[in-house]
Amino acid sequence: AAAALAAGAATCGAGAPPLDSDGDINDDDDECRAAASTGDGLPGCALSALQRRARAAEGSGGGQEVEIKTRSESGCHTAEPGEACYDFDITWARTTGMPLHPEWYEGLTPNSSMVDIQLFIYSSAGNKNCSMPCAQLSAPWCRQAADAPALWAPSGGGAPEKIKILTYNLFWWSLFGRRHGNNHSAGTLIKDHMSDAPFDVMGFQECEDLPRVLKPVGLLDTYGVIMDKFAICMAYSKKAWTLIERGLVEVAEDMVTKYYGRRGAQWMRLKSLTSNRSLFFMNHHGPLSINSGGRCGGQATAYNLLSVVAKHAQVGDTLILVGDFNANAASSTIQTLWKKLVQTFAGESWGGVDNIFTNVPSTNVIKRKIMGSGGSDHEAIYAVLQLGEDKLKKSTAQVPLESVRQLTGKAKPGYEWQHFWCGRIEDNTEYAFDPSAWSQVFVQSKAANDPERCCRECQANARCKAWLWKDWAAEAQGKQCMMSGTEPISQKAVNGYVSGLTYVAAAAAALESAQHAITRV
Repeated sequence: AAAALAAGAATCGAGAPPLDSDGDINDDDDECRAAASTGDGLPGCALSALQRRARAAEGSGGGQEVEIKTRSESGCHTAEPGEACYDFDITWARTTGMPLHPEWYEGLTPNSSMVDIQLFIYSSAGNKNCSMPCAQLSAPWCRQAADAPALWAPSGGGAPEKIKILTYNLFWWSLFGRRHGNNHSAGTLIKDHMSDAPFDVMGFQECEDLPRVLKPVGLLDTYGVIMDKFAICMAYSKKAWTLIERGLVEVAEDMVTKYYGRRGAQWMRLKSLTSNRSLFFMNHHGPLSINSGGRCGGQATAYNLLSVVAKHAQVGDTLILVGDFNANAASSTIQTLWKKLVQTFAGESWGGVDNIFTNVPSTNVIKRKIMGSGGSDHEAIYAVLQLGEDKLKKSTAQVPLESVRQLTGKAKPGYEWQHFWCGRIEDNTEYAFDPSAWSQVFVQSKAANDPERCCRECQANARCKAWLWKDWAAEAQGKQCMMSGTEPISQKAVNGYVSGLTYVAAAAAALESAQHAITRV
């Protein structure tokens, strides 16, 4: 109901982990769990700082061209008078919710179109009345047609200099919200890995208050700290670097079936205090669902990240991009980045969603390490770059290939939600399969409730290679999950459908891309 939607938006953005029709907690989201299990109704996740639940903020819909389809033609249904979605949810939002609490409805007003309001309500966890509306909106704001921009190698020459880089998802709602810092375990983990040298730059995701991490272990005075919305933070060593400029850009948006809002990338340009080198550092927390690239897909998310680099960095800068991308080597996000930047290191959490990319040749990466979790559900990772020396010994690390191998090895997903991730998810996409191949259809069951559940059942069945989820299937008079024993023979864009591959099938496809990943810009 709209009242429940509004209450959830006012507390935690995402509210509690979504419940299926049987009351089972779907807590595969690595960002937000536990609030439902406690029943306290309090903010239970970092998303209260990440962002309020928001629809794709494309204004009030004025001027958009829409193509109306019938429910039988697509996985959708536009609410009509006499239905609960129209009479209660949409009407309540227009007449009561928005006038009293406009901050709950970012990008909407009482004059917004019915379709825009319905889409917003549909995106909200816990609503059972509203389906995805049957309207093909204009291309999402985060999808651009242009190709990825060309980047550059770092400036040569100068005295040898090492750059030590960290990326760390802090699991804030649990580590700090529930466990009150766990006796400073995250800060201690960072400090314990500074015995040989301090970190030059650090990127944090699910980060609401970075001084709370650094100050108790005596690190705050030596680091410049930058905190932004989207619950992302970064820090730089004030003993080694000075800040030139900084910024924040929106680059992606979650799928409507796993919606917490838009996603950003924060960046800073730094000047070395010991050389003439300049450094461009960017930190990102990617869209959900994992390996979907969000509403606009992985390629668009990667292009947007690269465009921020090209726009705000300067030729010759050392480029560093870090984060929890909510995407691993099976995704089009990572595979697109392989073509433009060197994948310096990838962790193992959630199949390898924590990554460091640079424009430094792989031969100049002299150390990589998984540090441990420090109480998070992600492991912190770091890498050390050696600049100013071009004759280092040949690198034996092939990070893209290693990242693909771990998809079906030590980092493969499990069936339990805390270990689950899907191989590939493509939003608003219909896969077509060979009709003679093995298939199985689920309706009115947990597997049909959402795309991730459909994928999870597919990955648990050795015969399944790909799947198709429909928000509305005429033959089922509701949601439907279809599993197939073959990979798709074609695909097309269809509103309200979501398709994907198992992790095994996605890993096989990723292997070809990994073999063409660059090792030098």
